[in-house]
Formats: sequence, C-alpha cells, structure tokens
Amino acid sequence: LFALHHGVHSQFMPDWYARGYTPAGIEVWNAIRAIDYLETRPEVDKTKIGMTGRSGGAAMTWFTAAVEPRIKVAVPVMGISTYAANVKANTQEHHCDCMFCINVYKHDMTHQGAHIAPRPLLMAHGEKDPLFPVPGYTEFEQLLTRLYAAYNRPDAFRNIVVPTGHADSDFLREQAIRWFDKFLMAIPERKLDMDYSNAPPEQLAVFAGKTPADARNHTIHETFTTRPPSGLYQTAAQWQTRRVALDAAIQKLLPPDGPIAPPRTEIYKPQPRPAKVPALLYIACDGDNRDYHRLALAGVHTKNTAVRMAVYPIGIDEIPWPNLFQRDTLRNAMHIGETIDSLRLRDVRAALQQLREMPEVDPARIMIAGRGVSGILGLYAAILDPAIWQVALIDPPTSHRHGPLFLNILRHTDLPEAAALLAPRRLIFYGHMPKEYEYTRHVYTLLGQPGHLSVAMNLEYVLEGRYDHGMASGR
Repeated sequence: LFALHHGVHSQFMPDWYARGYTPAGIEVWNAIRAIDYLETRPEVDKTKIGMTGRSGGAAMTWFTAAVEPRIKVAVPVMGISTYAANVKANTQEHHCDCMFCINVYKHDMTHQGAHIAPRPLLMAHGEKDPLFPVPGYTEFEQLLTRLYAAYNRPDAFRNIVVPTGHADSDFLREQAIRWFDKFLMAIPERKLDMDYSNAPPEQLAVFAGKTPADARNHTIHETFTTRPPSGLYQTAAQWQTRRVALDAAIQKLLPPDGPIAPPRTEIYKPQPRPAKVPALLYIACDGDNRDYHRLALAGVHTKNTAVRMAVYPIGIDEIPWPNLFQRDTLRNAMHIGETIDSLRLRDVRAALQQLREMPEVDPARIMIAGRGVSGILGLYAAILDPAIWQVALIDPPTSHRHGPLFLNILRHTDLPEAAALLAPRRLIFYGHMPKEYEYTRHVYTLLGQPGHLSVAMNLEYVLEGRYDHGMASGR
C-alpha cells in the first residue's frame, strides 16, 4: 500500500527526524509481519526462511535480518556502505529516506552486518554504483571478513563486486540462488534455469487493487513512532518522577559540549564596574545582523549595566543557507547522529561558556534569549546547564515539529513539557505567551512558583531582576 518514502528528501517533512521516523521502520515491521504469516502456512518450514532484495530491498534485508533472528540467510544486493564514505560522497542526494535508520545512537552501517553474523550473508555491489561508494563497501567487507573469521565461519560471508552501476543481472540472481541452495536448502550445486517472466500486475494486487477506506499508510509517520502528548501531572511528586526520566532521556539524545568550530560572537560590554554584572546571551536567527542586534538589544543596554553577547550558530547569517544545501546538510548530519539544530546547540553552549568565563560577568546571573527556534536552543542550553539564571523566549514554536529538530525528541516529549524542565527557574515570554505553554505554567504552579513563568515587555527590566510592568513608555 502507498506510504511516503521522501519526507525529508523532498516532501517538506524534516520533522521525521524529530519523530524518530524512517520508512525503513515501517518496512521492517511489514517484513516481520510477513514472516509471522509465513509461519502459519503448512507448506513453509519456519526454520528455513531467507531474505533478499536489491537497492531498497537490500536495505530492508539488512535491517530485517539484523533485528529478526528468524531470517537464517540474507542476500542484500547493492545496499550498504559506511557513513563516512556516504557523507564524503554526499550519497544521500540519491537516496530516499527508507535507506537509513535514524542514527541517534551513532552506530555505523557495519553494525547491521555485525548483528547478522554469523548467519550466512552474501552481499553484492557495482563498481560504478554512485549510491554505494567503493571505499564504503570495501571497508565494510574487510570488517565483516574479520568478524566471520572470528566466528570460525569465514565461508558464510562473501561480497561480490561486478563492473556495473546500480543494476541487477542474471549473474547476481544466479549467485543469490546458489547461496540459498547451499546455506538455506542444504542441497548440492545444480543446473539453474534463469529464464523468468514477470507476473501480471493484477495477479500481484491485494485488496483487488483498491486501497481500503480505513488505510492509514499515508499518515503512518504521524503515529508509528511519536508518543502521545503527556497528560497533566496532578502532584509535584508525579512531575519530579517524570522529570528525572525526561532529564536522563534528553542527556542521551542531545550532543555533549564541544562545537565543531568556535562560533562567531559579538560582545557589548559596559563601562568597568567594581562588581560583577549580569549578562545576556542572545542567540541569532536567520536574517539577523549587527544592526538588528543593536535594535533588538537596545532594551537591555540603556543603562549599560550588563554584558551582552550575540552568538551566530552554524549556518545562521544574514543570508540563510539555500534550501537544498540545508536539506543535504541535515540528512548528512543525521548519518553521524546529529541535526543542524544539535550542531547549533553545541555553538550556543560554547558561547555560554565563553560568556561565563569573562571576568566582568556574574556567573549566577546569566540570562539566555532568542527568537523563534533560536530561543528554544537557548532553552535547551539552560535545561542542560542548571547554573543558567533565566530564559526569555521571543515568538517560540509550540512543537518540535517546527523546530528545533533533534533526533527522536518527539519519542520522549514536546516543547511545552520540555520547557517545564526549567522550573522553578524563571521562564519569560517576551510580548506574549502561546496558549500551548499553559501546560508549562501548570507545572510551575505544582512547584509553588507560578510567578516564575511570566510575560515581559522589557528585557532590561528582566535582566535587572524586575518582572513588573512599571517601565516608562518607549523603554
């Protein structure tokens, strides 16, 4: 039945990464259910089930055999590499989203083969295939050869390389059949008749060729991995139990400290003062520039009593990355267990550390602010750093569907609940608070600090520790 396979690739659904969703997941589920069905057939020996396929079929063979021990022999054709080779060759531009798992745990594709070993595994590749680079499958072959030798089963693994592109052939089909004959059927070598003809489409159709009215395939990405929203907690103790579990999950999902390269920052300092002063870290978003920051931060330096730093995370500039480059970067980042936003979070945390180490700054009074998705990056930096004093959000998104995109985050939480992890520290909404964050206010109320979540109209007041609205007009 129909289901999307190009959500991140070209169908404007980058939130698949936040959902932890890949079409490979549902295809593997389908394959497992097919095995369940095969085991009910009287003519099937359930101890002799093998699997093969080319391209996307190879991917499903790799994934299914890796997680399903009932697959006794596997023959994936043209469907494996290493992530290092893939990123270097930018092979993602050729692939639909079904070819990859969501690499949140930073595994390599070689682990798929390791999970299949020592079961018999035959793979095949084409020297001219742009989808699977020669260095990638060569390294894979070398590693798996050593692994199968360690299992004392060197004959149970082989890689066939043919001088073609991404194409099947009678030769490869013959090799696959002979592999199954040897390791699955345990029969001697025989003469094979390789003639075949495709069955007519109507003979292969299910449901008489008509999709059932209640089919959910076209929206399965919304429910297959994403958890339902958390309910309201009734007591502070219930929330604290949830908080401990959620904190642990986020610590595993989000990257450790350390940017890819030092982030670009702009710093505005007050005149020297005898005492340390508060500081504001402002996280830039696409389209921001120095003149804009002067305006945006004007409300926090009229008295010139605080250090202000603006940080430009990777890819943030006056001119945003082109859409296609951003798509390619996002997909390649996923291969190494990151997203663009997780890389940007690294930059925010690096800037935060730089700000904290400035001699003028009072480390107990550091505030983070940002607009849109950038503000939520600041929120997560504060969630990961309990020393942050307070956070101000300007027009924040209300769901991770709209950013920031962190791998698998929607399997665990969404923004209104994640924002509650800041409690009881102060969370300020500049100008207005979206109604979805009433959920966050409920947690603050449970903790006895409803006033620590507030709406402010003047960031300088907030930076001074004032949360009233007694400012003069124009300030």
